[in-house]
Amino acid sequence: MTSASIAEVTRTDVRTSSELVESSHRGHVVVVGPDGGIAAWIGDPQRVTFVRSSVKVFQETACLELVAEEGDLPDLTDAELAIGQASHRGEPRHLEAVLALLPRSGTAPGDLTTPPAVPEAQPGLRPERLHYNCSGKHAMFALAGRAIDCPRERLLDPDGPLQVRVLDVLEDVLGPVAAVGVDGCGAPAVAVPLVRLAEAFRSLRLDDRWAAARSAALAEPGLVGGEGRLDSALLGLGISVKVGAEGVYGASWTAADGEVWGIAVKAEDGAGRAADAALLGTLVAAGVVPEDAYRIESPTGGGAPVGAVRPSAEVVELGRRLVG
Repeated sequence: MTSASIAEVTRTDVRTSSELVESSHRGHVVVVGPDGGIAAWIGDPQRVTFVRSSVKVFQETACLELVAEEGDLPDLTDAELAIGQASHRGEPRHLEAVLALLPRSGTAPGDLTTPPAVPEAQPGLRPERLHYNCSGKHAMFALAGRAIDCPRERLLDPDGPLQVRVLDVLEDVLGPVAAVGVDGCGAPAVAVPLVRLAEAFRSLRLDDRWAAARSAALAEPGLVGGEGRLDSALLGLGISVKVGAEGVYGASWTAADGEVWGIAVKAEDGAGRAADAALLGTLVAAGVVPEDAYRIESPTGGGAPVGAVRPSAEVVELGRRLVG
């Protein structure tokens, strides 16, 4: 199967106020329904996709299980659990949450296994490992590594004891992986058919195995992403969701009748704005969230909005099909 149109970028004609499509994005969207089967899709639901950071909630759970098995699981706060699955902007609250988690493993900020980075929200700061958007996940890796005596230099090793266990847990919820690459933070990154990500997020709301991490994200949505992030906005509305790099989303929600749905999105060109528009457009069209739940940043001209980023007609129709 080929990709489908998922988002359009328009620019306004100043003479007529009409919108002209300036560019478009293609990709894939798949929704899994209450029976666990595919309810609707556009593009290719079997498209093998590196799901990147969208699966951090499951990676975190693998770490928590390892620590618990060693009988040394501390009473972690919602803030610590939320930052442990975050792709944060490096706001002060994010860095404070990571700094609160690190003493659980006796790890110094400079000993994190992330690359040094300048925080997105504080570009005036110097590059540090703490500032990398995955620093919370790596603090969780350090906690699990201490519990099983895995040395720092092997924490990210795909064949090391920590990442072997993380992969086992990922395959529990995603099924067999098609490939294992390296994520931007240096940790292993898995690729699976896109529909498996939708199924995994449906499981996230159904299986108590994920309850601690799931509940923490919903309790502390701003720590998972940050100011202006779609996943934080949707978490605040009770949607379980996580973004991944290169235009990936996994999400799930419980409908008014108690049934649980899952969705996965992949922008073919990796554009975050396209994935935002596709996910939000589907949820709005399906009546899951209101139209004003989130506003995607508009194209600008002279410092003012001059157009819009909007879901494609195919995305809107997919969402409407879920209603009736």
